[in-house]
Amino acid sequence: MNIGFDGSYAILKNNTTEGNYSKTVVDSIAECYPRHRIFVYTPSVNNRSTATSLAVQPNVTIKQPRHSLSKTLWLHWKGMVKELQRHHIDVYHGLCGRLPLRIGACRSRSVVTIHGLSYVKYAQDYKWWSRTKQKFFATRACGDADAIVATSQIVKDDLTELMGVDPGRVHVIYPAVDKRFFTRMVEAELDAVSDKYKLPKHYILVISSMLEHKNVLAVLRALKQMRNQDTQLVMVGSPTRYYAKVLRPYIDSNNLSQRVLHISRVHANDMASIYRLADVLVAPSRYEGFGLTVIEAQACDVPVITTTGTAQQEAAGDAALFFEPDDVPALVAHLDHVLDDEPLREQLIEAGRRNIERFTDQQLANNLDTLYHQLLR
Repeated sequence: MNIGFDGSYAILKNNTTEGNYSKTVVDSIAECYPRHRIFVYTPSVNNRSTATSLAVQPNVTIKQPRHSLSKTLWLHWKGMVKELQRHHIDVYHGLCGRLPLRIGACRSRSVVTIHGLSYVKYAQDYKWWSRTKQKFFATRACGDADAIVATSQIVKDDLTELMGVDPGRVHVIYPAVDKRFFTRMVEAELDAVSDKYKLPKHYILVISSMLEHKNVLAVLRALKQMRNQDTQLVMVGSPTRYYAKVLRPYIDSNNLSQRVLHISRVHANDMASIYRLADVLVAPSRYEGFGLTVIEAQACDVPVITTTGTAQQEAAGDAALFFEPDDVPALVAHLDHVLDDEPLREQLIEAGRRNIERFTDQQLANNLDTLYHQLLR
């Protein structure tokens, strides 16, 4: 089978959720099904290490536009259709909510992955152009695709309720944990990352976009109310207008500056160490398309606290402590408990190890391969 993938996020934005997912999908299919020929399409390559790692497998080929003037529209317009025909692609998979706008003009079967509809449910958190663009591409792709992959049941329900998609066309296929999160680091490696980012010895970890619906403010409020007022918080995520207008002023006005470390950018290869050095991960969002940080933390043997009624709860299974997004006292109680109770920590860590067995490369590859063959039949 010849499979085409949109590799723009995997190569150009590999430290995002969509980029991480894209790279994991390509790696999983390439390794588990070496008989398939895989073509990864990207407008450009500005991160040579990522492109090289994707192309390590002998059945993976990185493809870029032959004419520089066409780079911007290449992935979305007829340039891509010509490429799919030229390479005799059987199935093309848009990994980040997009398909070429003229995908119906070629013989390839098409699949699109939808990671969530936060830009619809929490439109106020996104700039007009950003949410309009995302909704346009997702709506068009869902209409054109032969099959739709949802990263959680929550996303499938949202596609049905908010976009009117036939649920029979939507397949829930969970992402996998990237292999780097299973790697055991020696102490020297952990110390190097700790020094690089000036991490405290003990800390609560939050990895999140700094948007209102991500609910990071709840963690800051909990930090102020905890029994141990020496506990520190490490927040990883790009600063936003909401961070500047709400989160930073809250930190300053509540004398939390010495207890909060905000890291705006982390190299992808350092993330596993940052997880492993943490005492606990809090995933406080009101909405996610999946709980990738939840399962990454569990793979790194870190206890998890997350919110109910979200895809994060779906990902965590029974291997986390849960609180309703607005219930700050419950979050405070969970933090005090997990930081002080070593048997509870070990119980959560062991449950996490069992839970992540649901999210392996092999399972992801098998589920996608089955879907691709169903489309071809």
